Amino acid sequence: FRVTSEIGTRVPLNWTASGRLLVGHLGEDERLDLFRQSAKMSPTERAETDPVLLAGLSRQALKDRLSIQISETDFLVSCVASPICNRLGECVATISIVLPEHKVVEKRDYYGDAVRRASEKVERALGWRDP
Repeated sequence: FRVTSEIGTRVPLNWTASGRLLVGHLGEDERLDLFRQSAKMSPTERAETDPVLLAGLSRQALKDRLSIQISETDFLVSCVASPICNRLGECVATISIVLPEHKVVEKRDYYGDAVRRASEKVERALGWRDP
């Protein structure tokens, strides 16, 4: 199993689990504007494109500290991501794993918990989360 992309490749925010998290802390109007401008149909035609729905999904993903996309960018490829937030609660980075769709479907909680623990560990190391 291999997923590759060129360094610097740009992907619409609505195609990725991390993209949704990175804008989740923004205000509602700002998230709506971003998704109105950037949401595109993905090659698999499975990525959500409705700006209102995406704005809500991104806010909820940040609140849940988990974003999952399944076959939205590439068929049979999934991404499980968790935010790395500063002390203000702003998502400044994400940590994610990319794996075959069936693994996420079979063990969603397992992979979700793993990325959440990893992001919390990074936040603690940076002094952004209490031990």
